[in-house]
Amino acid sequence: MYMKPGTLYVYLTYGMYHCFNISSQGPGAAVLLRALEPLEGTEYMKQERKKHKKSEISKAKDLKTQELCNGPAKLCISFNITKEICSEQDLTVWDGMWIEEDEVSVNPCNIVTSHRIGIDSVGIEWASKPLRFYILGNTSVSKRDKVKEKDILEISKHFT
Repeated sequence: MYMKPGTLYVYLTYGMYHCFNISSQGPGAAVLLRALEPLEGTEYMKQERKKHKKSEISKAKDLKTQELCNGPAKLCISFNITKEICSEQDLTVWDGMWIEEDEVSVNPCNIVTSHRIGIDSVGIEWASKPLRFYILGNTSVSKRDKVKEKDILEISKHFT
């Protein structure tokens, strides 16, 4: 997170799952990618996920598209993002991964802002900061903030 902006930082969590961030402007600043909505390449993602399943029963289960990348470890497994392959890669020059602007514009009013998940151990101040963002109603998010979503929908009724 202290690398040149646009650099991937891949690390292990719980000693077994990869997660990744992209460094951004300023010391310690980064975008933490925790989920995404697969739009293409889902068969590849399913195969990658099956490689990491332990039992034959779980390997046989057909994952729904919204389950492929709905968490940081699932996202990394689905794309084979590992520390060995991807960490410290500069996205401005590396052709192994890139970020594209979405063709569909998202209304800023449809972006849910809530607290991050699973960081209670850092204390109430940081655990409650609104540093998590996702698109309203997106099913590819690991945990949706139903209260925030309801508030946004209520507010939007007044403007339509």
